[in-house]
Amino acid sequence: MSGSVDWLAQWGRSLFERQRVPVEWAGKVVEAASVHLGKPAEIEAAVALAQDRTQWPTGRAVFDETRRRGLAPNQPFTAAESLYFRLAELVAKLAHNAAGPPPPFDYHAGWQVGPIAYRLALEVGDPALRDHLAAALGDWPDHPDPMIL
Repeated sequence: MSGSVDWLAQWGRSLFERQRVPVEWAGKVVEAASVHLGKPAEIEAAVALAQDRTQWPTGRAVFDETRRRGLAPNQPFTAAESLYFRLAELVAKLAHNAAGPPPPFDYHAGWQVGPIAYRLALEVGDPALRDHLAAALGDWPDHPDPMIL
C-alpha cells in the first residue's frame, strides 16, 4: 500500500473502531452528504435503514438495490456520485452485519466510511460539504502533506 493510501486507511480503521453504533454513525455520514448531493431513493433507503434498528436485517436488500443503481449502464455516475453511492452501500453492509444474518459482508467494510467520505469531499471541492462530513464523522484526517489526496 502506498504511503498516501496507508495513512488514510489507518485513519479510517481507527475512526470506525471508535464508534459505539457504527450503523447509525455511517448513516449520519450519508445524511450529511445528502444535504449537498440530493437524496435519490437508494440513498433515502440507506439513511432510513441506519436510523431504524428493526430494519437492519434488510441491509442486504438495501445493498443490492443501491449496487444495482450504481451499476446501471444507462445512468453512469460521476466520480462523486460513485463515492456517494459507495457510502450508502457501506451503511447497508454494516446494518446487515450488525443484524447477524449470514453470510456477512467483509468485516472491515466500515473502515472505508471515513476514507470514502474524505475522497468525496475532495472530489466535490465544496468546503461546506467537507464541514458537514467532518461533523458527521466526528473527525477529519490531518495529513502532513496537504498535496496528498
